[in-house]
Amino acid sequence: MILVPAILSLPDRYREVIVLYYYRELKVKEIAEILEIQEAAVLQRLKRGRDLLKNRLKEDGLWEE
Repeated sequence: MILVPAILSLPDRYREVIVLYYYRELKVKEIAEILEIQEAAVLQRLKRGRDLLKNRLKEDGLWEE
């Protein structure tokens, strides 16, 4: 699994914030406004999404620490 398919395989709530933050380069405040959620929720989803992504990449042997 490479990065893009790994991102696309994430649950919607995590995928959307990761795409908006890293690919659309929006700020947390802007993402919160678009999704109509708190900034803290955006930050939490980013963290959980990154953690899920890291675990999936580790499973595929594509992540080294």
